[in-house]
Amino acid sequence: MRSKSKYAGPWADPAEPLFSIKTGEWRYQRPVTKAGKCCQCGTCYLFCSTGCISDRGTYFAADLDYCKGCGLCARQCPVGAIMMVREEM
Repeated sequence: MRSKSKYAGPWADPAEPLFSIKTGEWRYQRPVTKAGKCCQCGTCYLFCSTGCISDRGTYFAADLDYCKGCGLCARQCPVGAIMMVREEM
C-alpha cells in the first residue's frame, strides 16, 4: 500500500487533518492556565509538541482533547502561569 504523502503511513487517511486523533485520553496530568497571570508571550505555544495551545484572547490555553499532558508548556512558561494537575479518573 502506497501513501499519498511521504510523511503518512498506511494507518493515516490523507483526507483527515492530523488533529483528527484525539490524544487527550492518554494523559495522567493536564495543564491549567491561570488567566490573570499569563503574560501572552507565546512560549507555551512555541514549545507545545502536539500544537494544541491556542490564544484565547487574554491568555493561552491547551485544547484538552489533544493535549497529552507532557508538561512542556508548564516547564517553559516564564511567569509560571501554567500548572500541571493530576487528571481525575
